[in-house]
Amino acid sequence: MYIVLAVIVALFIGARSERARQAHRNWGMYKARLAEMRGLRMRETARAIFGIVALLAMIVLVSGIGG
Repeated sequence: MYIVLAVIVALFIGARSERARQAHRNWGMYKARLAEMRGLRMRETARAIFGIVALLAMIVLVSGIGG
């Protein structure tokens, strides 16, 4: 009787710890994806700003507004 109870408790604890490990791994992967997306958006924003500045510089050079 006690052996069966001990096996049930061990299986329950094992299942709970496995779920906790999986949740921790999923959270880590989620944070990594967020960091990657944040970096990607920062690069895209920097490229867009550089493109706008280059376009404005070209307009100024071509039109002669700057001097």
